Amino acid sequence: MSSLPITSESSPPRGKIIMMAVIAGAVVTNIYCTQPVLPLIASDMRVPVSTVNLVAGAALLGFATGLALLLPMGDRFDRRKLVLGQIALAFCFALAAAVAPSIWALIGASFGLGMVCCVPQQLVPFAAVMSPPHERGRNVGTVVSGIMLGILLGRTISGVVGEAYGWRAVYALEAAFMIPVWFIAAKLLPPGVPSSNLSYPHLLASLWPLMRDNSPIRQSMMVQALLWACFNAFWVNLAGLLANGPWQLGSAWAGGFGIIGAMGAFAASYGGRAADKVGCRKVIGASVGIVTLAYLLLAGAQTSLVLLVVGVIVLDIGVQAGLVANQTRAFAVDPKAQGRINSLYMTATFVGGAIGATVSGWLMAQFGWMGIVEFGVVLGVLAGLIHWLGGFERSLKLQNE
Repeated sequence: MSSLPITSESSPPRGKIIMMAVIAGAVVTNIYCTQPVLPLIASDMRVPVSTVNLVAGAALLGFATGLALLLPMGDRFDRRKLVLGQIALAFCFALAAAVAPSIWALIGASFGLGMVCCVPQQLVPFAAVMSPPHERGRNVGTVVSGIMLGILLGRTISGVVGEAYGWRAVYALEAAFMIPVWFIAAKLLPPGVPSSNLSYPHLLASLWPLMRDNSPIRQSMMVQALLWACFNAFWVNLAGLLANGPWQLGSAWAGGFGIIGAMGAFAASYGGRAADKVGCRKVIGASVGIVTLAYLLLAGAQTSLVLLVVGVIVLDIGVQAGLVANQTRAFAVDPKAQGRINSLYMTATFVGGAIGATVSGWLMAQFGWMGIVEFGVVLGVLAGLIHWLGGFERSLKLQNE
C-alpha cells in the first residue's frame, strides 16, 4: 500500500504520472550505466571479462536487495523521506564508484548504488494505487516506460561519455545528475502518511505468506525473473560482441544501441493497455514468445548487423510488455499490499537479472556469443512452461469450483 493519501476513485493528473516516470528513469540509469563501459573497466583495471561482469551483476543484486529490504518500508514510514534519502545516497555511491581504486572496491560501490536505487519501484505502486482499475495498466505502463527509457538511454549516454572521457567520468556524471533529480523529487512528492502500524520486522515477515498463498504472484515472479535474465544476458555482453566481433566497435556504439532499444520501450505502455483490454495472461504469453523469437534472431548477430538491430527491438518489446503485464497481474491480487507485492515481484525480477548477467559472462568467456543465444532460448522455454502450467492450474481450479 502506498504511504501517500491517495485513492483510486478518480484518475490522477496525467502530468504527475509523467513526472514520476521521469524521476524513475533518471534514477535507474545508475544501475545500467556501467554495462556499455565494461570493456573499458576491464582494460583499465586489467581484469578478465568474467570478473568485470561482476560489476554489472553486483548492481543488479544490490537492486534486488534494496527491493527486498527497503521497498516494504514505504508502508510504514514516510515514503517521500525514503525516496529523497535514497537519491542522496545514490549520489554518494556513484561518487565512490568514480574514484574506486580497485575492481573489488568498484564492485562494492556498485552493489551499494544498486541497493539505494530502488526508487523507481517505489513510484510504480504509486501509479497503481492512484489509478482506477480500468486505467491501472496504462498508468503503471507509463512509469515503467520511463524506467525502460532510463535504462536504455542511460546506456547510450554512458557509452558516449565513457569512450570520450573514460569509465570513471560516467559515474561522476551520474553523481552530478542526482542533484537536480533530488530537487525535482522534493518538489513533486507530497509528505507521506504511513498506512500500516506493523513494525519493520513484521512487514518483512508478511512477505512470505503473501507469496505462498497467491499463485498469480508466484507465477509472475518466476516468469519475469526469467525474462529479465534474458534481457540482461544480452545487454551485459553486447559491448563484448561489438568490440571483439567482426566490426571492432567501441563503447559508444554499444551505448548507441540503447537508442535502438528505446524504440521498444513504449511497449511497456502499450502492454499495460493491452492487459487492461484482453487480460494479463494473454499479454504475458505473447511476451514470452516474442523474447524467445528475439534470441533466435540474435543467433545471426555475429555476422549481420541487421539481425542484431531487429533482435534488439524485438527483445525489448517482449521484455517490457511482459514486465507490465506480470506486474499488473500481481498488483490485482491485493490492492492493500501494493508495496509488498512490488517488493516480491521486483526482487525476483532483479535476482533473475543478476543471475543472467553473471552466468552469461561465464558463458561468453567459455562459448562465445552462441552460448548467450542458447542461454536465452532455454530461459524463454522455461518461462513459457511456467506460464502454461499456471494456466493449467487455473483451469483445474475453475473446474473444481
